Amino acid sequence: MPVSEVHHVAMTVSDVDKAADFYEKALGYRKTLRSDVAGPGIEVSLGLPEGTTGKVQYLQGPTQIGQLELIEWNGQKRRTATAGHLELGTFLLSFQVPVEEMDELYDRVSSLGAECLTRPNRVLLENYGYITAFACRDLDGNLLEFVALPTREEILKYRRENA
Repeated sequence: MPVSEVHHVAMTVSDVDKAADFYEKALGYRKTLRSDVAGPGIEVSLGLPEGTTGKVQYLQGPTQIGQLELIEWNGQKRRTATAGHLELGTFLLSFQVPVEEMDELYDRVSSLGAECLTRPNRVLLENYGYITAFACRDLDGNLLEFVALPTREEILKYRRENA
């Protein structure tokens, strides 16, 4: 039996309130559960050092699947994943967006302080078709991708025409 969809992604952030405001405004997600986490249960279940505490804020999109969990842990924050695409671990978070909303989203995340790497652009993926996408770094430097995908019919048509 396969595992279901990804329920949520947890991201360590430097300031949970600032990060939650950014994602709420950038993605239109709504803030849901807010909680403090601490104690032996969380330490053991996540393999955390004794005395670790954190502030958690969940954000939810249109469904309960694919939520963001933002966590501000106690202690000195540091970024260790700086090698980009060669660093092992999570490379980026990707969000599907309707193509007609792409330019407005680009303007919105830019105005919120995200460092956009490019404007939305059309890219050909071999054996798939054209996507429209752009990437940016959030306030903590995490790489985010926003992508408009072709429909199933557009993919099949592309494959027929380019076989």
